[in-house]
Amino acid sequence: MKHLIALALKYVLLATVFFAIVPLFLRVSSAELLWFSLWMTIVAYALGDLYLLPRFGNLSAAIADFGLAFVGVWIGIGAFYDGNGTAVLNAAFFSALLVALGEVLFHAYVQRFILRGQEEEGVPLLGREWQTEMAEEFDVRREADHDDQKQKS
Repeated sequence: MKHLIALALKYVLLATVFFAIVPLFLRVSSAELLWFSLWMTIVAYALGDLYLLPRFGNLSAAIADFGLAFVGVWIGIGAFYDGNGTAVLNAAFFSALLVALGEVLFHAYVQRFILRGQEEEGVPLLGREWQTEMAEEFDVRREADHDDQKQKS
């Protein structure tokens, strides 16, 4: 349930940004922007919020969301329209900039209400059960062997 709320919030954020910015530069229908927002929400939530955010932090995830939104608008919307390249790049840049700014706040929500609950439940975020352990000792022999050798010396 908590993921559905987070997905709904992210969808509202992305749809609002795309509806505010993209029509300033390109003639895009409302239905296309709604579908594009849905696809971007699913991809960005899976990659940026559930994969990158717990591993690399808020800033890295926001930069990744900027790149994803930029490439998504540039290729996902710009490929279907015959507008000049400058209009597509402007729409991509300004919408990605607003998405990244909104994502900083959304990541705080995700860290507080989604990811914190997973850490408390013991759900591994990055396969921590496969991490290796580091020791301070350089010699793997038993301690008793060390004591015996010291006494002989």
